[in-house]
Amino acid sequence: MSDLASELLCLEQELQVPSFSNEDALLLGLCAAEWIRESGKPGVFIVIKRGASTLFTYCMGNASSDNRLFAERKINTVEMFEHCSMYAGEKYKSKGRVFESYYDETVYQCKGGAFPISIPGTGMVGVIGISGLSAAEDHEVSVMALKKFIQKKNG
Repeated sequence: MSDLASELLCLEQELQVPSFSNEDALLLGLCAAEWIRESGKPGVFIVIKRGASTLFTYCMGNASSDNRLFAERKINTVEMFEHCSMYAGEKYKSKGRVFESYYDETVYQCKGGAFPISIPGTGMVGVIGISGLSAAEDHEVSVMALKKFIQKKNG
């Protein structure tokens, strides 16, 4: 396993949430939008799901419906592997394989930007998907939104 893949798995453990309700999805989405604005980055498309239900979507300025499609493809990848979308790509790279050789790019994306929402002892209960920046920046937004959300939940 690559160093990056190991780091991503540790980050997934670190960023578990105490609970996740519809109201929490709103708070998480607002945390993502707030962090993007504070960082001075251009807009992105934000999607937050719990199971089959989309609980939050927001198309910020400079984002488009294409970004929604990419966010959903990254979310599909997280739902399949129950790991962040960036990890899926790293997992295949570390084995000398190409993710896109196994999965349809119109359905799955292994680029950074989607992250599992997990509760300790329960597992994955949702996903946040970000698209509109580089893959690394999309990943950063999902991570920073979860960090900000966890801080707010913990008071």
